[in-house]
Amino acid sequence: MSNKIIGALILGAGYSRRFGSDKRLHDFEGSSVAEATVLTYSKVFDHLKIVIRPEDHRLIDRLKDFKVELIKSENAKHGMGHSLSDGIIDTPWHWTFIGLLDMPYVKTNTLRKLKQMAADANPSEIRIVRAQHLVHSDWQTHPIGFHKSLYDELAETTGDQGARNILRARSQQTAQLDSDDIGLCKDIDRPSDLR
Repeated sequence: MSNKIIGALILGAGYSRRFGSDKRLHDFEGSSVAEATVLTYSKVFDHLKIVIRPEDHRLIDRLKDFKVELIKSENAKHGMGHSLSDGIIDTPWHWTFIGLLDMPYVKTNTLRKLKQMAADANPSEIRIVRAQHLVHSDWQTHPIGFHKSLYDELAETTGDQGARNILRARSQQTAQLDSDDIGLCKDIDRPSDLR
């Protein structure tokens, strides 16, 4: 690994409306969905930020034993783009991987490969690092790595679109990992997704 500082920003300020209760706190493999996701990321990234809502007292308690910076987003109610904007501000890292707190299935080895790609990337040519699933190539995957030169653009995101416009505009500056890790595109929206 190079001397680049590479961290992860995990967005977790959603409202679990389709799930019916707070999916972040739902039982998952002996802990909770949120804890499982953070544990996976913490095995790969030394620097972690998690975006939550100000009233997430139970979630804060669940995450107190992790070495993470919690970002309380007052704007989360307006959509994921606002959470992303609040989370990326003042980030000092060379690269930031944007992940989702409701995606605990991604494998640590996949995260390591993505992190290594960012460490090896020449930012004059590559400013985004992402994965594509070998079978479900049209499915959205997370996390997605962004070079620091894109942080100002990420800080302007709003609504529920997140960074989609940036991804489209920067497709020629994107390095892609082909992977069979279904955890890259398997999120938890409903209780049936836990099976």
